[in-house]
Amino acid sequence: MLGIDIISISRFQKIAKSDFKHWDKFFHKLEWDYCFSRPNPSQSLAGIFSAKEAVIKATGEKGWLKIKIIHSKNYRPIAKIGRKIVQISISHEKKYAVAAAFKV
Repeated sequence: MLGIDIISISRFQKIAKSDFKHWDKFFHKLEWDYCFSRPNPSQSLAGIFSAKEAVIKATGEKGWLKIKIIHSKNYRPIAKIGRKIVQISISHEKKYAVAAAFKV
């Protein structure tokens, strides 16, 4: 099954690192810290949010925090649901972030 999602980066532009308490329903602390370690945190936040939406669509998984988006040392993202791995791709440009997830 394939899941795709696109989201406007502007939805995340006013978010500060200190806002985690408001967003901890959607992001794990490691995801949050990763985003704020990147040059443009709003792009990274939108990308991870979009990736989780795509994973939900591909797998039918319920629960934002059951899904963890992890980046390897070369920044390649994967989604983990418990011990299961879902292949994902994240891309962004000035206005939008898009993600695709594929469950075998």
